[in-house]
Amino acid sequence: MYVENLYLENYRNFENISIELNEKLNLFIGDNAQGKTNLIEAIFYISIGRSFRFSKDSNLVMFEKDSNYIKISVKRRKDHKKIKVNINKDKNKNYQINGLTLEKNSELVGMVNIVIFSPDNLDLIKGSPGDRRKFLNIEISQLKPKYKYLLKKYKKILLQRNNLLKKINENKNNYRLLEVWDDHLIETGSQIIKYRNDFINKIKKISKKIHWELSGEKEKLNIIYKTGLGNIREGDLNYIREKFKIKLEQNQEREIERGITLYGPHLDDIKIIINSKNSKYYSSQGQKRTAALALKLSEIDIIREEKKDNPIVLLDDVLSELDNKRRSHLLKYIEDVQTIITSTDDSDLLQLLEKKEKKIFYINQGNIINIIE
Repeated sequence: MYVENLYLENYRNFENISIELNEKLNLFIGDNAQGKTNLIEAIFYISIGRSFRFSKDSNLVMFEKDSNYIKISVKRRKDHKKIKVNINKDKNKNYQINGLTLEKNSELVGMVNIVIFSPDNLDLIKGSPGDRRKFLNIEISQLKPKYKYLLKKYKKILLQRNNLLKKINENKNNYRLLEVWDDHLIETGSQIIKYRNDFINKIKKISKKIHWELSGEKEKLNIIYKTGLGNIREGDLNYIREKFKIKLEQNQEREIERGITLYGPHLDDIKIIINSKNSKYYSSQGQKRTAALALKLSEIDIIREEKKDNPIVLLDDVLSELDNKRRSHLLKYIEDVQTIITSTDDSDLLQLLEKKEKKIFYINQGNIINIIE
């Protein structure tokens, strides 16, 4: 899979730009705040349906403009897709594939598979549980389109159930509705947990091997899924449902008293262990980078296995932060994958990639001022 063409109109600081990309390697070079990350963000957005910067959709539209367009032409293993998204500041966004408007935006997820590396990847190790849930949600949504639908459904159920818990605390007559919302929470939440558990079981095996190589065969990586339901690592869906139901029954009075749901995938986390120690607290900066890199590289292998095609790799100003060993390992993994790299400095980067087929774009204030092939 690779992007043949990227077209942006009124997208952040790009008024009108069309880029023909190399099938393998593409470098976008420029000073800070010139628009390099905006290009990566546009590809990410059209793949996932959101920005990795947590921006509101309206922030993606150029200042003093009402709407924008992102268009990409993607060559996949079995077909060719032209995907377009229109973001209007005052209306819902609109997606099209080969000229046909999608009824649901969720239909787009999985059409373009991406793996993104950015300086924020360290948040996988040292960040909050929300950062790690975000990682799980993005990756699983690409592989299992139903997962994104379940997340939206669960969020609505959780809101309704929390509101009901507060009402019950004020008036016990509302108690009869709780069983209905418990059933909804258990069914949807159990499916989310099962998807996450399956994904973690896959990525832990691959990342363990990669991390062993990156660390010079000195460090062992392990990933543990932390859920309030207890140990569900080998459990099937019915087992997870039963564990979830028991937890809610055991803690019903406590939840009513606090007016909030205390168990479910909205509170899940993953623990990343290096040599039997929690890497969040007991690892050096270098060890954290190695663990994060191992996890991200594992995504490439999982997408290849699941989709029978290569993902597109987006490297947002990260090569400069890696030492030579980690750079070499990363470059080995992306040899057969279309890769888009942003950087502020071309000297070391061009030397590192000297013998590789590539296309180089120099960016200045939302414009491409030079292209080298």
